[in-house]
Amino acid sequence: MKKVFTALLVMAMVCGMVFANGVEEAAGAPKVYSLGTASLGGNFFTMGAAMAGAVMDKTGLSITAQASGGSAYNAGAVNDGELSFGMAQASTVAEAWEGTGSFKDAKTENIRTLVNYNATPLHVLVRKNKGVTNIMQLEGLKLECLVAGDGVEAFTKKALPALGIPLDKVTLEYSGNRTQAASRLKTGQVDAILDATGLGAAWMADIYGTGDFDIVELTQEQIDFLCKTFTEQSPMVIPAGTYKGLDKDVKTVGNWTTVFCNKNVPEDVAYNFVKAMYDSKQSLVKAHSFFKDLDPNNIVGSVIADLHPGAEKYYKEIGVIK
Repeated sequence: MKKVFTALLVMAMVCGMVFANGVEEAAGAPKVYSLGTASLGGNFFTMGAAMAGAVMDKTGLSITAQASGGSAYNAGAVNDGELSFGMAQASTVAEAWEGTGSFKDAKTENIRTLVNYNATPLHVLVRKNKGVTNIMQLEGLKLECLVAGDGVEAFTKKALPALGIPLDKVTLEYSGNRTQAASRLKTGQVDAILDATGLGAAWMADIYGTGDFDIVELTQEQIDFLCKTFTEQSPMVIPAGTYKGLDKDVKTVGNWTTVFCNKNVPEDVAYNFVKAMYDSKQSLVKAHSFFKDLDPNNIVGSVIADLHPGAEKYYKEIGVIK
């Protein structure tokens, strides 16, 4: 918590400063690097404040966590130099880097990857009485999509056709929220959900804990295909014991939260930022549990925007990449 308060204090101190290219350049003052998070009170802001505090404590760099419009805003602002660092869901990083979706014809070619953490593996949750052992057997079932525009709907509508399941062969259900969806899944009004969520998510644990559901494993061929087709997807595993009654690892795909920076951030700054994050894992986990899977190996095969040279130097030094 000390690091969270440190970062919040620094943010308050720099409030009102004018940032040029994400860096405060007042005469005689040290550079202050900005880290875009999301709205005040949310997970991204809390995690960003913890990151800023950890890096400052380890390196002496001046970094302030700034409340922002979230993933898409951060990608654009870091690309344009309005922020030095940012955080975003991997799906947003992919759109930004490739110039698709909300970034159509507006590629963010100036962002560079630093760190991946906070795995959100895909849970293909299906009622046991449907006898589904392969995702291709979802045809004819009622699939929960929560609300139009939700990430659950987005993945369902693009992944199933890509795999060869036409959308007119399934029924998309919109319960409105997770509370209603959980109730409808439990009572059998809905058969399944494709939900990329954090390991051990309370609502997933509640549903799986009834004993009436299976989490369907993807085949290696399906994993390879989805990761190749959708660059935001990475191979992931839901470990045995994550949920009561889950007695084996489940292979799947999923998204990371990605921390990135502008390509003009000095190499030594990016290097020290990355190193400080891994060196501070214990304190970061105390600040927010989503840091529990912070690991250098997360970047292997999961880099969307190019690595920053400073980050690349660190990963080569520790042998994660050659």
